[in-house]
Amino acid sequence: MEPLFVSIFGPDGSGKSTQARILANYLLSQGFKVRIVWIKSYHTFAYVLSEIIERLSSRSVTLNAQRSVIRINPVSNGSISRLVWAWIEFVSVLPVVIFHVYLPLSMSWIVIAERYLVDSIASIAYTLNDLNFDSSLISKALLCFFPKNSILVHLDSNYTEIKKRRGVMTDPQDFLQFQRKMYYKLSKRLNAVKIDTTRQDIEETARIIRGLLPQEIKFD
Repeated sequence: MEPLFVSIFGPDGSGKSTQARILANYLLSQGFKVRIVWIKSYHTFAYVLSEIIERLSSRSVTLNAQRSVIRINPVSNGSISRLVWAWIEFVSVLPVVIFHVYLPLSMSWIVIAERYLVDSIASIAYTLNDLNFDSSLISKALLCFFPKNSILVHLDSNYTEIKKRRGVMTDPQDFLQFQRKMYYKLSKRLNAVKIDTTRQDIEETARIIRGLLPQEIKFD
């Protein structure tokens, strides 16, 4: 069997972590080596820069419910070059992708990403305040780092349902709405399987995802 990569993406609260864990447990029970990875901006050097900017001026950044930086205002408004920041993110993510995804795949692990480069692109786009970032050269280059044998699953849920699930840990509404627009565009471009978890319960969503697995590793 070719190395298998499963990317589950969508807004926080749509069920990514739950479904990644269910799928991993299923594959582990069948004797496969499985690794769950989590890759989302800001990456490595970009993360360090975001932390420095926050310490220098907390008003220069926007935080999510977990108090993590989700937007650097000088980048968003153009005071710092958007193009330079996008390239910093691109260079920063490459070693993460190679170490956490391509290395395990080369060792015949099945890799499940509950956040991957689609999530990174959505986050970078929010920092740049650019809904068209998905059409940029950098975005297209990032999408080239999806392994050949990949299953792409787009989980979605509306804001009301996400807020019900996450409570005070719900991200800002404008951030979630921006992300959902980006996920929709990228999902369509990549022909990902979209599942609305507002309507589908956990078990049914897991069954749909399991049905996407290659025939040679299905056991039910």
